[in-house]
Amino acid sequence: MVPAEYEGLWRRSGIWRSNGSSDLTTQVWWFQAARYHIDLRIPVDRVGINGFAGETVVEGTRCTWHPAIAYPALSGELDAGWMRFDDADHVHETGLDNSYDEDWYREPSGPMHGVRLAATQSDQLGYLLISDEWMAWACGSPSGACDITVYRRERQQWTAIASNLPAPTHAVTLGKEQVLQWQAGDLVEVAIQPGTTWRV
Repeated sequence: MVPAEYEGLWRRSGIWRSNGSSDLTTQVWWFQAARYHIDLRIPVDRVGINGFAGETVVEGTRCTWHPAIAYPALSGELDAGWMRFDDADHVHETGLDNSYDEDWYREPSGPMHGVRLAATQSDQLGYLLISDEWMAWACGSPSGACDITVYRRERQQWTAIASNLPAPTHAVTLGKEQVLQWQAGDLVEVAIQPGTTWRV
């Protein structure tokens, strides 16, 4: 679980590394619910796309991300940083080894709800984070690459605005109220991934 101030959708304004390099152009979406996260990072030239989804743990000012699935693959490196909230909508992250600094700003999203799903016929995991205006979906096997797509709500349906896929599923109909009704142990289907049965 994370403190309530972490929950929502965060966008990165920039990263500055100790080697002197920086990046102010990569599009980054960090979806954070009470327990789970989805993170997608897409450079302007789409070379070096990466992302991950899993559980977040906050201890004091230290935030640690524990991915269960990732693109292009899970890494054995520790992903953690020291967090400093400058105000309710801006947070500064410093690597534990001081190798980088990142600035994040909150994208208005409303309350963020997160759920972890497990496919009944394979080892695939799915993570769905959803608010009134934004949604992120990540699914894949821990031993392979996962798919990650960011959606925005338009005219009562979800439209894909960013993805590591060249042709993500567009115009998905899925209600937040429906997701909020899911209970642990339920078998559900997700419109983004038709044909797969998931256990909550």
